[in-house]
Amino acid sequence: MIPVTSHHVRAVLRCATDGVTVGLAEAALDHPARSRARRRLYLAVVGAFAADGLVQELPWVRLALEGATPDAPAAEDLDVLVRQGVLACGWGVLVTVVDGPLASTLRRRGVRRPHLVLGVVAGLCTAVSTLPGWWRQAGERAAVEQATARLDEELAELLDQPAG
Repeated sequence: MIPVTSHHVRAVLRCATDGVTVGLAEAALDHPARSRARRRLYLAVVGAFAADGLVQELPWVRLALEGATPDAPAAEDLDVLVRQGVLACGWGVLVTVVDGPLASTLRRRGVRRPHLVLGVVAGLCTAVSTLPGWWRQAGERAAVEQATARLDEELAELLDQPAG
């Protein structure tokens, strides 16, 4: 059984990944197009997405390696994943729409890297807005695991009792 804290740590990491990917994509605009620095930032975005996906798939990979057939993801989990993806994409689209005028204003006010500032703000907004959904899902998963563990213990106790 995975402790509740572990589920909540995963939730925080997932919302942080959401925020980092949106923020890095915006911050990359401070660098010239096709520059090495911009490519590195975009590579970091792809790496963050890939790492997040890999971490989420590890339980299924472990089951497959053990020879068990992994269950399909629950509809509720897919619903949370879609909602969180839409939220993250929404912040990305919003910052893309307001990027030009806000970056120009910040640059006029003396900010050297306006897209970095916008990226930090958009990343924080993304992380804060996705945290409740991931946190709620973590709590639900922990409750299911705890209930399953209790049922397993009760079943083991029943099986250990002598017949008669």
